[in-house]
Amino acid sequence: MKNLLSGSIEKLFSRLEENRILTAVRDGMILAIPWIMAGSFALLLKSLPIPAYKAFLETFLNGFFLNMLLLINDATLGIISLILLLTISLSFEKQTSTENLGLLPLISLCAYIAFAYNIETGFTFEIFQSTWLFNAVVVSIVTCLLYDKLSNLFSNTFKSYSEGADNHFNQALAALVPGGMIIFLFALLNNLMVMVFGIPNFQMLISNYLFGLFQHLGRGLGSALFFVFIMHFLWFFGVHGANMLDDVAKTFFSQGPWIATKTFFDTFIFFGGCGALLCLVAAIFIGERRKSVRELSAIATFPVLFNMNELILFGIPVVFNPVYFIPFILTPLVLTLISYGAFYFDLVPMITSTVEWTSPIFLSGYAATGSIAGSLLQLLNLAVGIGIYLPFVYLSQRQQLKTLTRQIEELSDVVRRAEESGEKPVLLKRTGRLSTVAKSLVSELRRDIRSRSINLYYQPQVNAEGRVIGAEALLRWKHPVAGFLYPPLVIALAEEAGLLEELGRIITETACGDLEGLQPLIDDRFMISVNLTASQLDNPKIYEQMKALIDRHSFGPWQLGLELTEQMALSSSQAMTDRLMALHEMGMPLIMDDFGMGHSSLMYLQNNQFDMVKLDGSLVKQLMSNQRSSDIIASIIYLSHSLKFEVLAEFVETVEQRDTLLALGCRNYQGYLYSPAIPIDALRLFIQKND
Repeated sequence: MKNLLSGSIEKLFSRLEENRILTAVRDGMILAIPWIMAGSFALLLKSLPIPAYKAFLETFLNGFFLNMLLLINDATLGIISLILLLTISLSFEKQTSTENLGLLPLISLCAYIAFAYNIETGFTFEIFQSTWLFNAVVVSIVTCLLYDKLSNLFSNTFKSYSEGADNHFNQALAALVPGGMIIFLFALLNNLMVMVFGIPNFQMLISNYLFGLFQHLGRGLGSALFFVFIMHFLWFFGVHGANMLDDVAKTFFSQGPWIATKTFFDTFIFFGGCGALLCLVAAIFIGERRKSVRELSAIATFPVLFNMNELILFGIPVVFNPVYFIPFILTPLVLTLISYGAFYFDLVPMITSTVEWTSPIFLSGYAATGSIAGSLLQLLNLAVGIGIYLPFVYLSQRQQLKTLTRQIEELSDVVRRAEESGEKPVLLKRTGRLSTVAKSLVSELRRDIRSRSINLYYQPQVNAEGRVIGAEALLRWKHPVAGFLYPPLVIALAEEAGLLEELGRIITETACGDLEGLQPLIDDRFMISVNLTASQLDNPKIYEQMKALIDRHSFGPWQLGLELTEQMALSSSQAMTDRLMALHEMGMPLIMDDFGMGHSSLMYLQNNQFDMVKLDGSLVKQLMSNQRSSDIIASIIYLSHSLKFEVLAEFVETVEQRDTLLALGCRNYQGYLYSPAIPIDALRLFIQKND
């Protein structure tokens, strides 16, 4: 039953994860992190509850620094509705269009102003503040959905095929009808809401309705629980719950002889801000393995200690994140029950002093009650809150890992299909979520390349006598969350991001270092081969770099082989071929990988000196079932005698394959019959065992 429930929840989260609107909202909040971070720290520095510090800010240079902090806060958190309106629209546009012109954010902005504009008072920046956040999110979402539908419906209306009309002009013109219709729709909605309700603000309407509800609920436990529930339910969907219920808090939960007061909520329930997010931050430090989430939480810790949680709220994010819906609402409700009970049964003295909302945990508990019991109650609540959030931190990791693994597999399939068709895969310029994942992978890959955290595995090569004659260096990149990635996917990402030359150089340098370490175990006939990329061959300084690399080590150049795929060799320019021949003249063996029997392949082999040819894997795999594969291999081996090159068979997995290859004259093998690709330490043991 437990597994069935868990599976159902994860399937639900999977479907929500693929929802374009939720994805756009989540990505939009991530894009807003720099502004949220700047505003949060400005607000924190402005609001630290230290009297001497506050006096310093107000008096030093006539309040210069205080004014600076106010300006930064107003220019970031003060226009959070505008920021999220634009970033959500931009994120949706990136999902649906490869050529992002920024039209959708502008249409959303115009539609929002048409909706929120007050004809009597004129334009005011108030519509960009957090009190209008819900309106901004709704307008952004509706605009995105309508524009997606209408732009498809009217896609041919203003298409221009005249000579000289560029694509940007056509796209801008195509946005005219859908954009105009959307702006008209929200202007109409503005007028209708003003006619019916007197104000075009959903938040204000809900606020007035809730105020009426609380007039009949009193000030007891039920009223307190309802207040907490409504606040967090609204917050989860992007409505500033505290602002929405501000009149309720001032009217029904002001200081008095009752338990549930504003200080009660701020001190014992909302430490870390709404949702008791200090508990979530602590739970992340306990159970989170994702580096990015831990780093964000570390940055947010200081503001959260002073109950400023925007960075966690929008950065993780918690808002609109289905994984955190339950704990975000449940945690403050449970803490309200515990705290109310502690005061009701006189376990903690009644609150005697108002406390600034920015006062940190433990200090605020003591200051509010005048007793250490207040701090101990906060400690208990913190532990309970961590216990509620922790399972969902684990769930978030599992869900993200499953989603990421599935998306990486989809990217790998794109690369496989491109390999089969002989085309270059397009990964970074795709639309939708896969493009975002590809860009994230490139960011991680770039960091690991710069820090030289790239792993190499080696697949041993063995001759007919059982002697280890060499090994092929193979890229193995381990993603911090998804584990080892499909190597051709890594190569494709590096190539599209312009990192392939740097990656190839690091692979070669790492292989040389490992080869140096093997010298006591091998003779000078042992060779490690590395795959040479077109980006490396395109580098005019490759000869000097390779020579300097060889000179730094004790082994000879003949121990470092350079592998080229047949396709790359055939597509090389004359300059690249000349550089390749110069490396060969230095003494480095040249190896053609995946060699077939096409006419162009044979001509290239005839005109250029290769020391070894590796049989195309498909020939070896079909050797036992396809006589033509056997005949082709026999022909290549016959050719090797006259052109004086060695032949090595990859993908040798059975004794029967090996024996058949030996009968055909192939005496060098690489494959699972001997060993998979293994780390350098395992290769060292393999050599010792087979010596």
